[in-house]
Amino acid sequence: MKKKLFWFPLLAALISVGILYTIGNIFEISFLSWQFYKENPSEGVIFETGGSFIPIIIGFIVGFITERILKNKHKRNPNLV
Repeated sequence: MKKKLFWFPLLAALISVGILYTIGNIFEISFLSWQFYKENPSEGVIFETGGSFIPIIIGFIVGFITERILKNKHKRNPNLV
């Protein structure tokens, strides 16, 4: 029973982060995207990356809300989850 309570919020958070980053990259939304920059000058390779933390924060919130919903369901009816 406890393993399900752990995996559902984690999966919900990871899936929501993935979906938000995908939407940000497809529609070029800067606060939902992850950027990569690569340059090949004569001295070497320069590689820069950057991204937004907003999808990660939203993912934590979704995971927290999912956990609360599952705990409330489990308290009301322990046979559900």
